[in-house]
Amino acid sequence: MSFEGIMSRKVSKKVMETIADRLATGESLLMICRDEAMPSYRTVTRAVVQNDELYEIYRRGRLLQAEFYSDHINDLARQPLPDTIDPKFLNAEVQRRRLEVDTLKFTMGKLQPWGLRDKKDDAPQNNSVTLTWMGSEVQVEA
Repeated sequence: MSFEGIMSRKVSKKVMETIADRLATGESLLMICRDEAMPSYRTVTRAVVQNDELYEIYRRGRLLQAEFYSDHINDLARQPLPDTIDPKFLNAEVQRRRLEVDTLKFTMGKLQPWGLRDKKDDAPQNNSVTLTWMGSEVQVEA
């Protein structure tokens, strides 16, 4: 059997929908592929690159994953800090949360640069240009 035949058997549309559903609940592709019932990470990424239908399912899962991360960031920011621990540990918890939020915001920007519908036309546009000429600044609205 050819490589493509083996891959299509391992990464079917149903398997990719399962992967996309798990991505949408915040799991990473690495975590999903550690599951013995799932294909390997490399097999999934190759299938996504080679098959447009599987790519669309995967892309939708990633878009929904960004929405999950957005909600997670809000929950994390609103979660009260513990009041029963040493102030040094409290500071460490604040720094840990800040790192988690920053990491998730970066990841969201990569997963969903144009919003939930993933359409560049829907993205907010800044139609101005700033020109600097010999110390003076001019802003031009387009």
